[in-house]
Amino acid sequence: GAAAGAGGGARAEQQALRGTLEWASMPPVGIGTIAWGDESYGFGTRFREKDLEDVFRAAVGGGVGWFDTAEVYGYKSGQFEQSAEHMLGHFVENASTEARLLNGAGGGLPEAFVGSKVFTVPWTNVIMGGGVRMGRTQLVDAGKATVERLGRPLDLWSIHFPFPTYSQSMYVDALVEAMDLGLTKAVGVSNYDAGQMEEAQELLFQRGIALAANQVKYSVLDRKAQRSGLLLKCADLGVKLVAYCPLESGKLTGTDNEGDKKIAELRKLLEFIGAINGGKTPTQVAINYLVCRGALPIVGCASVAHVDAAAGAVADGWRLDNNELDTIDEKLD
Repeated sequence: GAAAGAGGGARAEQQALRGTLEWASMPPVGIGTIAWGDESYGFGTRFREKDLEDVFRAAVGGGVGWFDTAEVYGYKSGQFEQSAEHMLGHFVENASTEARLLNGAGGGLPEAFVGSKVFTVPWTNVIMGGGVRMGRTQLVDAGKATVERLGRPLDLWSIHFPFPTYSQSMYVDALVEAMDLGLTKAVGVSNYDAGQMEEAQELLFQRGIALAANQVKYSVLDRKAQRSGLLLKCADLGVKLVAYCPLESGKLTGTDNEGDKKIAELRKLLEFIGAINGGKTPTQVAINYLVCRGALPIVGCASVAHVDAAAGAVADGWRLDNNELDTIDEKLD
């Protein structure tokens, strides 16, 4: 009881913190953009900027207009203003121009939520320009460059991963400065374990700022975040766990699991649960599972069909019941 009370207290105190996000009013699922602008994922061959604008519009219109990007996504296309951040910037601008033309007459798209991440490897400047990333100044400069590419301040700016050489206090100083400069409305981290996250949260808390999110790998096939206690720690600290690779890069969609008996069995179970829930796909059940566990899954989308599948995973407030969640856990344990 005491622990739950302490967690509740942490959340109550958080209301007064700058950069507190209202997760309850946000999409339960987000759109991942790691493939955007990246030829190795098929950009320029299987899909182009026009297709991705359709993805953007479908997501925002379909209630999943929460976009996760990073300065390094599609960076090679940056010279043509077709990195992930550049393209998101174009799409956001086109949507807001449209809304202005409609002059509040309705029919415009709702605002998109955009989060990006800063790369912490010192020699990132080799690919992104700027100085060697020795500390706070260079990271904040990278944040400014992100905002320039996007054409508007971020909703969330996160440390992409904790590069071992640097202290959490340096990262937190960069996040605080970005908040102070108005580069972002909220700050987060990514690939942090429970200890690193707790340290970052405490340092931010001392500066009156909330740690909004920790983005980590989490799927039904990789429940390390659940088993290690990270998910519980997030709930306790009022930090949202944002889940990347929620479909294990195709293993769960059936495109990449030849001969894996365990995955085949899991798919059968997910198919069955989906069927009794009005014909949801195994993929949609897998996404819904993560939402029910308190995470916000980021689904990589390069086509409108991907967006429709992601939106359908949480459409009309559909959620798996506890019995179904436990059955999935039992199958995996």
